[in-house]
Amino acid sequence: MDGDILTKNEQRRNSLKQRNMLLSMRLNQGSSSHNNPAIQGRRVQTKSYRNSWKILSPIKNQNISPGKMAAVELSDPKNLSPINKSGFNNRTPTTPFSKQQNLKLADFEMGKILGKGKFGKVYCVRHIPSGFICALKAMEKKEIIQYNIEKQFRREVEIQSSLRHPNLTQLYGYFHDEKRVYLVMEYLVNGELYKHLKGRNHFSDEVASYYVYQMAGALDYMHERNILHRDIKPENIIIGFNNVIKLTDFGWSVINSKGFKRKTLCGTVDYLSPELIKSREYDEKVDVWALGVLTYELLVGSPPFEEESKELTYKRILKRNLVFPDHIDPDARHLISRLLEYDPANRIALKDVRGHSWILKNQPYW
Repeated sequence: MDGDILTKNEQRRNSLKQRNMLLSMRLNQGSSSHNNPAIQGRRVQTKSYRNSWKILSPIKNQNISPGKMAAVELSDPKNLSPINKSGFNNRTPTTPFSKQQNLKLADFEMGKILGKGKFGKVYCVRHIPSGFICALKAMEKKEIIQYNIEKQFRREVEIQSSLRHPNLTQLYGYFHDEKRVYLVMEYLVNGELYKHLKGRNHFSDEVASYYVYQMAGALDYMHERNILHRDIKPENIIIGFNNVIKLTDFGWSVINSKGFKRKTLCGTVDYLSPELIKSREYDEKVDVWALGVLTYELLVGSPPFEEESKELTYKRILKRNLVFPDHIDPDARHLISRLLEYDPANRIALKDVRGHSWILKNQPYW
């Protein structure tokens, strides 16, 4: 009997050793080491991804529509109840993680890669003790130090840990080992909004208005807590169940004291506001401008000021050269124009966005 127990224990230890070796091999399969610019551009000709975290294939069925459920590629996909139930009521899902819990890499079973970035990779994983499905972002310590982003990274973790909103991606916890820092995050099955937008060219008023409504609520929640996002774009918005969207990537987010103005130039070229380009002091209204650019891109398929070069894009933004295609609804034009007011003080309040006529008339179709 004792011999049988010993054999089973040895088998279990060997199995764990093999699994941990496999984890290490996967994580060591290269992480890119590009520069870390504050301003991210977009390559107009190739329509390439504009940010560093390129979502590869988070779902099996690449033709799946936003809001549909997809299978997670893990060794035992039947135990999906922790995420299946959490996405349908727009509430933050309950999780098995606690602040006191000491997480480690061996606690997770690795699934497929969701994205690759400058400092590591994002994986779909299962928390082995509970079966809970989540995303694991693994970042190289040496590259965090090399590119001098320790302060930015710490701020990202602190801010995202403090946020609880149905349209903001939740950070469940974090841990580290000798080589890497790991962020345990909410897993969303349908991937980034940018991928779905490019697959359709543009969204209908019914779909776009629902996304804008949700995003206005998320930003209003952040601004009430004096937090600026500063990098709003379709690549940083993930689609979950039932077309519920979640803003992610808080790498450029910052806590902004009331009445305090900032001057750091950061974000994505097409989404920069005039005050950012002119290196003037700014506040949360830069996010309102970015929401206007996002609204336009959802309805048209491209940003309103997009040009062949960064310099030409800047010129169009500063001139506020805003041209609408014929198919854009007059109410949508009005909302976009209010969001893209040149003077930040004149931009529409986020609470008024959610009550705008374009939003209200499309609300019955959500």
